[in-house]
Amino acid sequence: MIAWLGDRPALVTGAGGFLGAAVVRRLVALGARVRAWLGPEAAAGLARPPAGVAIGHGDIADRAALDRMLDGVACVYHLAGPPSAAASFAAPAEHLRVHAHGTAALLERCVARGVPRLVYVSSAEVYAAAPQLGPELGQIGEDHPRAPRSPYGIAKLAAEQILEACAPPQLTATIVRPFSVYGPGGSPASLIGTLIAAARRGEAPALADLRPVRDYVFVDDVADGIVRAGGRDGGVRAYNLATGRGISVRDVLRAAGRADLELRPRAADRPAAALTLALTGDPARARAELGFTAGTALHDGLRRTLATEARA
Repeated sequence: MIAWLGDRPALVTGAGGFLGAAVVRRLVALGARVRAWLGPEAAAGLARPPAGVAIGHGDIADRAALDRMLDGVACVYHLAGPPSAAASFAAPAEHLRVHAHGTAALLERCVARGVPRLVYVSSAEVYAAAPQLGPELGQIGEDHPRAPRSPYGIAKLAAEQILEACAPPQLTATIVRPFSVYGPGGSPASLIGTLIAAARRGEAPALADLRPVRDYVFVDDVADGIVRAGGRDGGVRAYNLATGRGISVRDVLRAAGRADLELRPRAADRPAAALTLALTGDPARARAELGFTAGTALHDGLRRTLATEARA
């Protein structure tokens, strides 16, 4: 049993997505009662929660549906919303509606229903570009300037600012900012997804640029950090969920044993002005205050991911 939940349930919004499903699994493994919000019933491609998890459907801004799902809840883990920064350039209004307006609606109903804890899963996309490029340079802490370069990042930042401005003292609101999450079931458009799809076809992967440095965090580690964030008390505070290690696309290929491939060129998935070469997080605050550790090494996470996807 999780101490801060007691015998009351936790609600996970976006529970059918890649990361939301991992959070549900982690809560269930720890003995929590869980309610899974899967969004509109017509949504396709959603992961089904484990047996015994209560399921709810509805738009995240539907107040009547929210009230039903929030009844008696001790903590909300809020992950609802489209997850792709690249896709947000073609649908900025929907990203703002779900992430910003949806978070505002959820906050209002949490306050009205007396929910004591809310964990908002934001993104490293809210940060301004790091000043340097390199695996050991440009680590970003939680106080680094926030200046997102995509509609997705802008929507995530708007949601963060709603919590900062409007969360009342009786509600503990915790913001977590995952960096580049990967693992089994991840997006086929991601770097790891591109590698897996190319391997299945026996082709070289199509990549736009080998230089970008990212902080790759295994999905199960991120899910553990998100669950831990629910135990914090008092006010609004943000945490990076990161390894602290920047790894280039070229080095990911080496870790996956594919460094000798002749790559196929691919157009960038966002405007040139929105490209960020380096994004590596400082996990010190989450380690000290949440007990979070991103313990899965990249080669181990890639091996687990490739093995799982090969069986799918």
